[in-house]
Amino acid sequence: MSSREEISKALLGLADTEDAIEAMEKQIHLYRLEKMKPIYANRDEMIDKIPSFWKIVLSQHSNFANFIRASDFKYIDCIDDVRVKWSSDGNYSITIKFNGIEGDFPSQTITKSFKMVKIENDMKSGNDDEDEDEDEEADTIEKLVSEPVDIIWPESYDHINPSKIENKKSVEGKKNYRIGMKSLFGWFKWTGLKPGKEFPNGDSLAELFAEDLYPYCVKYYTEAQRDLEDEMSDSSEEGDSAEEPLDISDDEDIEEQEGNGAKRQRVE
Repeated sequence: MSSREEISKALLGLADTEDAIEAMEKQIHLYRLEKMKPIYANRDEMIDKIPSFWKIVLSQHSNFANFIRASDFKYIDCIDDVRVKWSSDGNYSITIKFNGIEGDFPSQTITKSFKMVKIENDMKSGNDDEDEDEDEEADTIEKLVSEPVDIIWPESYDHINPSKIENKKSVEGKKNYRIGMKSLFGWFKWTGLKPGKEFPNGDSLAELFAEDLYPYCVKYYTEAQRDLEDEMSDSSEEGDSAEEPLDISDDEDIEEQEGNGAKRQRVE
């Protein structure tokens, strides 16, 4: 039977091994991203030639819909292009190109950058002085953050646009501010450093773009097109089933039906 000292050493060894695995996985991830850059660039050129590509992808992605208000989909339909670019350290930027709506929303292209940083862990428990030097890493956590970027909001959103709310401390002002922060346009102001006061789960939306929507957009587009074809096929079959074909096996029966005014009419 192993001694407690041997078990302790083994556990420490396992911890070192896990650190090595994590470091290697990060290297593999960064290597993959670097190799994928020219492939993604070529794919983006192909996507540019397909009308409404991103409108279809975003409107059909069920998880994306969980992050924004229903009224935002009018402006989601304006998204003409989405691109994610990674830096050598794994941080990334998301660029979204909007087509405009005359008299309400201008065309614009916005780039928002994200990075992982180590910040103080607000949830840590108090330590005795003798334990403070044991593990400084325990006092920090990695967190995705971003600098706020400017975007021109739709005029129809003036009442919930934080920059146009005159009295944010009033009941109505607080209500409209909270609504505005839940809009996709509020996400562009997200920093990750003001929980409860900015777009909720802004890091998760950024990760959805970078880790799912952008890498697998062709898959989602293809699935959406297939679903549309299935719906059209089902609709066509329902229309066909509503038609009652005329039995022409017996000419005498037809004459009799016509004489009795019982001839079936084709359903349009």
